[in-house]
Amino acid sequence: MKCITFKCCASYGFTGKFGMGKIISIVAGLIFVLLLVGLSASQGMGGSKAYDRSGYDWMGTPVSSANQISTIIPDYLSPSGGGSVELDPFGGGLSAFSLLLEPANPATEGLVVAGDNKLANGLYLQQGTYLLTQGTVSLGEQYMLWARVNVKGSFSLLDYNRQILSQGYVTPGWYRIKGAYANYLGTHIYRFVAAGSASNNLTIMVGSGSYPTSFSLTGRVQDQSGLGMPNVKVIVSNSEGGKFSTMTDSAGYYAIDVATGVYLVNAQSPGYVFTQTTVQAITGLVSAAMPVVGTPIEGAPPTFWV
Repeated sequence: MKCITFKCCASYGFTGKFGMGKIISIVAGLIFVLLLVGLSASQGMGGSKAYDRSGYDWMGTPVSSANQISTIIPDYLSPSGGGSVELDPFGGGLSAFSLLLEPANPATEGLVVAGDNKLANGLYLQQGTYLLTQGTVSLGEQYMLWARVNVKGSFSLLDYNRQILSQGYVTPGWYRIKGAYANYLGTHIYRFVAAGSASNNLTIMVGSGSYPTSFSLTGRVQDQSGLGMPNVKVIVSNSEGGKFSTMTDSAGYYAIDVATGVYLVNAQSPGYVFTQTTVQAITGLVSAAMPVVGTPIEGAPPTFWV
């Protein structure tokens, strides 16, 4: 067989002499190694995360890899991204409620995860004795969220791309998230990101319930027993000096039109003092404030609500 001589590293004074068949085998082997390295990088081997770039939805579709959940998070859903007004109506302003993350065990409280969804990082809505990945609540209703975390590190809870809860460090386990309520009519899409790993999307549809929805801001004034207080004056004000007022109806509900912004809600009625609440109103949505509660002033005659 005819041989080809290759002069390798001439500066070192040695040469290599190989047959044609051996050269072809070496070249083919190198090509195979290069292809394998490229394929491994694209599939998440070698310590990188597995991502499904072919079919994620607009919230980012979680994909499983070695019992861990990863996701692609589009830029406009990133809490550090700029977002856009059209896709992110909640980008500005302050949170109208505060959430509390605390370790808890749903099993000891008689709760079960509905369905066969056993994600490593799971986010759920508690309804009755079930933990669901989607559900329906009424406007102004408070509800409980549960998170199952499989990693340790920072924790962020997001509603669309708006960060509504941040915890510096968590360890694997179950957590209860208290303080959430249905603050606007429409759909919430929650998910959390822990140490760079995302949970499933939790979809919560918010219906109107008994609240009036013909104006941008609605709420209810009630007494300590939860009964609605009629004919109570409600004052809505903002930090820019704007002040608006209306009256509650026979069931204690009120509704008023205001521009986008954060508002303080108070109430006035003879013989009562009232709690205050803060609400973020958003143009184009029906926002609900948490209930304002009235307490009788000591010595004032009792009032009975129908």
